[in-house]
Amino acid sequence: MKKLLTLCLLFLSFCLTACKDQALIPKLPEPVVIAVAPYNQPTLDAQLLAGYIPDGQNLADAASLARYDGLLKEKLSKTQRKYLYLTQKDLQISIQKDSKNRPNVLATWAKVARDNGADFILIPQIIEHQEKIGKDRDVFSPARLISDFYLVKAAHPETDSTDGFLQARSHYREISSIDINVSGEDYITPRQHNNIEYFVKESIQKMIREFHLTLE
Repeated sequence: MKKLLTLCLLFLSFCLTACKDQALIPKLPEPVVIAVAPYNQPTLDAQLLAGYIPDGQNLADAASLARYDGLLKEKLSKTQRKYLYLTQKDLQISIQKDSKNRPNVLATWAKVARDNGADFILIPQIIEHQEKIGKDRDVFSPARLISDFYLVKAAHPETDSTDGFLQARSHYREISSIDINVSGEDYITPRQHNNIEYFVKESIQKMIREFHLTLE
C-alpha cells in the first residue's frame, strides 16, 4: 500500500510538472501574422537572446543555412498559420536602442517584425554545427547540433513597449561521442548514424510542438 501511494504521488508530481511546463508557453491567438527570419548563426554572445557561444564554434555554410530555411518553411506550412518569410536583406538594420537607450538585440528583432507588419517574429539560430564524419555506417564522429528558436512579440502584451517581448524559446542540443564497448571496439548507436539534417528536422518539430503552432 505504501509503495502504491508513493507511485501515485510520483505520477501526480510528474503531471503537475508537465502541466506547469506546458503553461509556460501560451498558445498564440489566431489570426496573427508571424514573420520568419532566415536561419542565422551568431558568432558573438552580444548577438544572442540567451545562452552563449561555445569555444571552438563550428560554423554552418551559407548553402546549409539556405537548405534549413527550406526545411523550416516546409514544416511550418503544415501548421495552417499565416507566415511572412523574410530574407537576409530584411535583417540588414542597425542594432536598436531600447526605452532605456541601451543597444538591445530583442528590441532589434521586434523592430524587424514591426517593419514587416508582423505581430511576432520567429528567429531560428544555429549555435553549433558539425556534420558527421564518415560515410554510410562508418562514422568516426557523429553530427553535432545546438540550435535555438525564439518567438518574439513586436510589442509588449501589457505595456505596448516597442522593446519587444520574448514569448518563447525552444532549445535543442544533439552532442554525443562514440563509446568503446567491452571488446575495445567503437560502439555507434543507430541515432549517431544520422546526418545533421535529421537533427535539424527534429529541432524544427520540437519547436512547432512547444510553441503550439499547429492549428487544430
